[in-house]
Amino acid sequence: MMNLCLPKIYQVSSRNVHFNRSSLLVPNYKINKSKTEFRDNETNSISHAILENNGFICESGPGFSTFLPLGKRVLNKTISLIREEMNKIDGQEIEMSCVSDLALWSKTGRNSLMGHELFRLRDRKDKEYCLCPTHEEIVTSLVSKYSKSISSHCIGDKKSLRLYQIGKKYRDESRPKHGLLRSREFYMKDMYTFHICEKNVEQTYDEVCRSYETIFEKLNLNYNKALASVGSMGGRKSHEYHVNASVGEDKIFTCKKCSQSISIDLIDAEKHQNLNQKSLCQVTNCNKNLNQNELDEKVEFKKCIEIGHTFILGDRYTKYFNINLEKDSNVVMGCYGIGVSRLLQACVESNNVENIYPNWPLDIAPYKVAIIPAKLGSQEDERSQILVKYLTNMLDSSVFKDEVLVDDRNWMTIGSRLIDTKLIGVPFSIVLGKCIHDEQIEIVINSDSIKSILGKERINCHSRETAIVLKQLVNDYYYMKKDNKLFNYFKNI
Repeated sequence: MMNLCLPKIYQVSSRNVHFNRSSLLVPNYKINKSKTEFRDNETNSISHAILENNGFICESGPGFSTFLPLGKRVLNKTISLIREEMNKIDGQEIEMSCVSDLALWSKTGRNSLMGHELFRLRDRKDKEYCLCPTHEEIVTSLVSKYSKSISSHCIGDKKSLRLYQIGKKYRDESRPKHGLLRSREFYMKDMYTFHICEKNVEQTYDEVCRSYETIFEKLNLNYNKALASVGSMGGRKSHEYHVNASVGEDKIFTCKKCSQSISIDLIDAEKHQNLNQKSLCQVTNCNKNLNQNELDEKVEFKKCIEIGHTFILGDRYTKYFNINLEKDSNVVMGCYGIGVSRLLQACVESNNVENIYPNWPLDIAPYKVAIIPAKLGSQEDERSQILVKYLTNMLDSSVFKDEVLVDDRNWMTIGSRLIDTKLIGVPFSIVLGKCIHDEQIEIVINSDSIKSILGKERINCHSRETAIVLKQLVNDYYYMKKDNKLFNYFKNI
């Protein structure tokens, strides 16, 4: 048996931050492939089924969902990842009310433009309000109110004011479906930037777009950036970010020569069938030299999920509000949105195992490590319980703080608990089975069923080496998955 004479650091009584699986609010799993094998059915979504069946969300009404504990952890991590990137580009986080005076929307003309999609309501005094799908009116009114306090160090020739928030939005969808993909209540990150010169707008636009690309790359998403219509938002320039998905309701065309994309909204419906590379490249300003055969070749058509949208608004909103700066300048705007809850589901739609198991990006997995002790009454039971206490103390106090889930349901077999761990998308499991007789623990990479053994020489009770080794395994694995050749070599060892 391992030398478990623990040092004082692990003998001190303290509140552990790991969580026990038996206490987690998760529905009973029923793996039914017939419920998830409907990718070609436009009325259903694999990712929606996974999120509901595996205990991440629960529908509370048409277009409304409750985030269960697992889903809330994933959502919070997604928000933290986005917040970190927004702060890196000098974004200042605020929080605006979800309820807006409808008079503001009438002032900009969007009350009528939004039509039935805008939730409208009246208070007891018969005053009209709306639930905000976006916040251009409120944030522009806010900047106008404080414009006399804004210096050139805040909005100047080389400086822009960048305000953002992450919170709930509302849209009265006529046919909500696909869970978080098309809902009436949704989480969004929206940033609003204010400038006194067009050059600065363009620079900020490019900077925010690069930040978006960093976010999507961290989430392992194969995205497309497409030139798009400004729609009811207005302005002069817009791009959409998409993830390919058969269940997606957005459509883009992509040039096979230059890989540039354009939203279907920018193309005359009558030209869809006859669209070729030449006409697409003219729209996207492609500079590639195309031969005659390439000119006649049809462009690639894709169904997608929109996960982000960026706009240069010009004075579309600022002209309705009196913003008096020190300089007599025309204040212009940009706005930038990421559908946070939709982004979460897009990660599952584009990256899952067998249409049943979510393969979460490491940064937003609900837990990074699960510990699975031996079954109750087995020969390994007593030893594994001692190891559980040691491992949780060690991991909780090191690199995996708040990232450890202990599956303490020891009346179940190890195999059943491994399946449950895979169903919620925990990337790694530490299995304390028969191998502990040989003073070893088993590490399982859940999404690929790859196993590795750590021997006693790497499980040192007097250091945090085991935690460091596990962390290295995590980092190495996700690095290798980005390189298919390296990953396949590792998988076959």
